[in-house]
Amino acid sequence: MQEGLSTYRLGYVANCLSLGLGASHTCRLASATPQRLEELIELNLSELEQILLFNEARGIELFRIGSSLIPFGSHPVNTLPWWKTRARDFDRLGHIARRSRQRLSLHPSPAAASLTSVHQRVRDAAIAELRYGARVLDLLGQGPEARVVLHLGGAAPSRPEALDNARHMLDAMPEELRNRLVIEHDDKIWSAREVAPLAREHGLPWLADNLHNAIEPSTPEMPLEELLRESAASWRALDLRPKFHLASQKPEGRPGAHADRIDPADFRAVVAALDGPADLMLEAKDKDLALFALRQEAAALSQPTPTP
Repeated sequence: MQEGLSTYRLGYVANCLSLGLGASHTCRLASATPQRLEELIELNLSELEQILLFNEARGIELFRIGSSLIPFGSHPVNTLPWWKTRARDFDRLGHIARRSRQRLSLHPSPAAASLTSVHQRVRDAAIAELRYGARVLDLLGQGPEARVVLHLGGAAPSRPEALDNARHMLDAMPEELRNRLVIEHDDKIWSAREVAPLAREHGLPWLADNLHNAIEPSTPEMPLEELLRESAASWRALDLRPKFHLASQKPEGRPGAHADRIDPADFRAVVAALDGPADLMLEAKDKDLALFALRQEAAALSQPTPTP
């Protein structure tokens, strides 16, 4: 897609509403027997294949895989060597994604992966979750542009101490794992100006989110153009195509709640602020339907103004 001089690609998150598939079936911990997990893994990989083929047929080159693709993939209850027994499935899925230039990602919940926690068990669980996400991307044969999106976590016992915890955790992290990460600012605790230096210190890209920037602004405030420019520079420093999140506030929802669709005004503002080619991951409840709606909006924008 093109708007002005900046090319961009649109993607969506996890569930394909057109197909009614999400590739994220899971179960309660008490029900997570090896047999049940095998069944769910087979179902999820089958659904992911259908989603990737759907994306391929419609020229969608950006997709976020649900974090429950392998149920309890980072939890001790899952003792299955799924990365070995399902290697052929991942090879097939990876081939589909690569031939259609689909850039994939995962995004664990903040509860599953925190860099700032002082508790060792929380830090260990976070490393396990990040290893799981990185392994999925590795098995799919994704290049270095495919990342596990990570929020910093909480700010206890103090902001300086929390940032020090994050630094120590990143420093101790194996390079092959760290190289699969991208850090995102959030809408509750950590602003873009706080996240950017931490990412820069560790040679990581950071991911800009227009809605988070509006709900949890930096001090001093960071205009949208600066937000996208600085984030893009962190990707380009690694010779990677920039990727951003694009979301709209849900009317009458809590601050930061995602709307069903992307407000055309937010879309136009982000596209106008781009300083080069980029990928826009849509965080909208209507998933692929929101993407198709924006394609129509882009097509309408590109039409010449009728002569009276």
